[in-house]
Amino acid sequence: MAAPMRSTDFRSIVEPILNECFDGIYDQRADEWSTVFREQMGIPRNYHEEPVLYGFGAAPQLPDGSPVSYQQGGVLFLQRYVYNVYGLAFALTKVLVEDGDHIRIGQVYAKHLAQSLIETKELLAANVLNRAFNSSYVGGDGVSLTNTSHPIVNGVFSNQLATAANLSQTSLEQMLIQVRQAVDNNGKKIRLQPLKLIVAPGNVFQAEVLLKSVLRTGTANNDINPVKSIGLMPEGASVLSRLTSATNWWVQTDAPEGLKLMMRRGLEKTMEGDFETDSMRYKATERYTISWTDPRAVYGTPGV
Repeated sequence: MAAPMRSTDFRSIVEPILNECFDGIYDQRADEWSTVFREQMGIPRNYHEEPVLYGFGAAPQLPDGSPVSYQQGGVLFLQRYVYNVYGLAFALTKVLVEDGDHIRIGQVYAKHLAQSLIETKELLAANVLNRAFNSSYVGGDGVSLTNTSHPIVNGVFSNQLATAANLSQTSLEQMLIQVRQAVDNNGKKIRLQPLKLIVAPGNVFQAEVLLKSVLRTGTANNDINPVKSIGLMPEGASVLSRLTSATNWWVQTDAPEGLKLMMRRGLEKTMEGDFETDSMRYKATERYTISWTDPRAVYGTPGV
């Protein structure tokens, strides 16, 4: 008697087609999270830890014949990234395999599976900013991402607009002044460069007007728009569709250790047949975490 055909016999036919559909979704959609967060490979263990150091203050004058003085640096705080696994699966029954519909239905659900994994990344990234003003969600320095009291060696610094304001010509200019006044962990002035605006969909048109108008917006005066004339926001605006507040907005800077997606294990797609039911099971998982190290990466306000 000939051996019966099982779902596992069709793996070599089904799996390449489903993988192609899955990968096609990733190629077709433009990720929003990647315009704001930098992906970085993590180290091969349960977590990734980054020490944030502080250096020295200004060098004092040395009178003739006086010995040089010494200062000590150290670790201001540790930022720990703990990895999580995200994944989803679906199964094709034996009846679908027998009737030949497994490829068509599998193609559809491979696309849905890809979209689900994308949506997880988008939500996790947006939630970092959605919770930026929430004291229940803190970074390595013990305060929220956007806060008026980030601790440094000799005091605090703020990456939040002193007076909450909606996105406008005046509030944007005030935020850019604050960026220019940034200090390091010893209180020394540093030159952060503003790169882009981060806004919700409700602010996309206002952001476009502010960044591309030749003259100042909201006034009849014939004054230039310094944001455009100086070229202060070279990367324009990033619109994150999953931001929950229409009034929150941020200026992202070039702080090197800012918003990060730490990838522990990249996307893995697997397929196997179930011995008991003869169904085909298709699974996709990846392991990563999303957070931030240096809060100077964004300066923001909750608006009003």
